[in-house]
Amino acid sequence: MYSLFALLFKRSYWQVVLGKHSWVQAYADLKRARKDRRARKRLRQFLVLLIVPAFCVLYTAWLIGMGAILIVPLLLPVIWWLNRRNTQDDTPPSIAPPKEEKPLLSAEEIQGIRNHFAEQMLLLAVMVDRAGSEGFLKEKTIPEGMEVLSRRLHIDLLRKHDLWDRMPPEDREAVLMADGHWDRTMIHCVALEAEPLRLLRWILRLDFYLPTIGQCMRTDYTMASDLVKTPERAFQGDKLIDLQTLNNGFDAAEQTFARCIAEGIHRGYYEPRDQEAVAWAAGVVKRLGGDQHEDVVLGSVLVSEASEEEVRWATELASRRRSFLAWVRALLRGEQPLTEGFIVTSVYTAQAAIPDPSGDEAQVDQIGNQSSSCGDNHAGDPALVHEEQKHQTGQ
Repeated sequence: MYSLFALLFKRSYWQVVLGKHSWVQAYADLKRARKDRRARKRLRQFLVLLIVPAFCVLYTAWLIGMGAILIVPLLLPVIWWLNRRNTQDDTPPSIAPPKEEKPLLSAEEIQGIRNHFAEQMLLLAVMVDRAGSEGFLKEKTIPEGMEVLSRRLHIDLLRKHDLWDRMPPEDREAVLMADGHWDRTMIHCVALEAEPLRLLRWILRLDFYLPTIGQCMRTDYTMASDLVKTPERAFQGDKLIDLQTLNNGFDAAEQTFARCIAEGIHRGYYEPRDQEAVAWAAGVVKRLGGDQHEDVVLGSVLVSEASEEEVRWATELASRRRSFLAWVRALLRGEQPLTEGFIVTSVYTAQAAIPDPSGDEAQVDQIGNQSSSCGDNHAGDPALVHEEQKHQTGQ
């Protein structure tokens, strides 16, 4: 009972219970619960979390009714002492001096990385927000007399935070274009950078929850507009994600990429370089295709049931996520120096549209264990597809 009451005073508990993502996921799980045991398990776990406050209130009322509430002040010191003992180190005593665990990076280096990430995040937010505005103008007719101010607001914001002169020239030229003058290719290319924006928000702990690739089948422009409206949030706080949590996100992206690239090769969307890749993809599809309990879910359907557009979109997102997280992990481990400069978002190149091809049966073996929230080595096969895939779909 003590642990249940303690749960009510944890911020993470209320973030899960009150978070929009939890209820969206619960609704999706409810629709799949009949045929997917993973959905049933997540649904049960969420329902247990929901009944904790009610159970604690009823238990407290019972204690009051029995008069047992009077002994609670006497029990609190005992509970505190037992809890303190449980948190002590259980390692046997040793006369050897303890080893000092030095952090991989100094506090100054971590702060430098965080500041760079914050600036990159704000720049990405501006570009993705502009892409959302341009997409809206392509689909809707603006009433006569109404003026679109996206371009002017974005330029002012970038200048205020000293990013205008330091941003990539290609992006600066894109921002300078008149509202409504981006073509669909540029809109799509910049919209893809919503993925590194989502990851940076997670890494800088603005968001504690990272959706799976299957939950990101539509571009979310609200996370960009949120930062454009309150840009100071990008520079608040001093926390960075820990490596273990980062590895979890990388592993989940790696597993999703392996499954999607296998499906793409099997369907003929990507040309394999050798017969070994063909056999690998066929084996993965045969083992997981149609398995409601094990296969990766994209939106509300399995990868094996998804359309070509959905498979390509998920493959691209997973490729970008694992590449970006691998780069961040190398920075946090001190394996790679932080270089100045920012991601160029507005330049559409064939290379940007090609998923980095690697996949491994070992990664696919873990697919059934993926959780709905979010990763250590790249998977093995160095080249599964030719780099001739020149276009992107999705959104």
